[in-house]
Amino acid sequence: MRINVRFAGAGGQGVILASVLLAKAYGLGENYNISQTQSYGPEARGGACKAEVVISDENIDYMKVETADVFIALNQVGFDKYKDTVKKDAIVLVNSTLVETENPNHYSIEATEIAEEMGKPFVVNMVILGALTKLLPKLHYETIEEEIKKNFAASIAGSNLDAFKTGYEEMEEALREERKLA
Repeated sequence: MRINVRFAGAGGQGVILASVLLAKAYGLGENYNISQTQSYGPEARGGACKAEVVISDENIDYMKVETADVFIALNQVGFDKYKDTVKKDAIVLVNSTLVETENPNHYSIEATEIAEEMGKPFVVNMVILGALTKLLPKLHYETIEEEIKKNFAASIAGSNLDAFKTGYEEMEEALREERKLA
């Protein structure tokens, strides 16, 4: 098994942090081999940002993602830049507050809107990570939850855990509705 994951968005959206938490969860919590890389523009906030995670049950011989099995877009620029570098049957998850897609097979969650309604606009990445956790194979909710607890000070861990849970539950509900329509 090898899963190539690409996150795309803007600096300040938590793209890199979300990818690091995903990598730690699969690598430390689920005991897979992982590789996490990142790149961003010269701007600290607002510039283009990309992070990639390779998850494998075998040794990883190439750390980059050529074509993604899983693609997460937090903004329109990131979506437009990388939408053509995903496999035909890829899982595509978009922050529908900021990303428009015509493809009915893409998963969407209003991550920015949810975070703002929570009064915590900085937790957009945790909302996305929650939704993604529901979609990914061989990844357990509790594993990501533990990584969030380990990686945040107690004073802010609670709001990040709430956002993660909300994203997970929103995607769970969306999948339930999708099954009803099928």
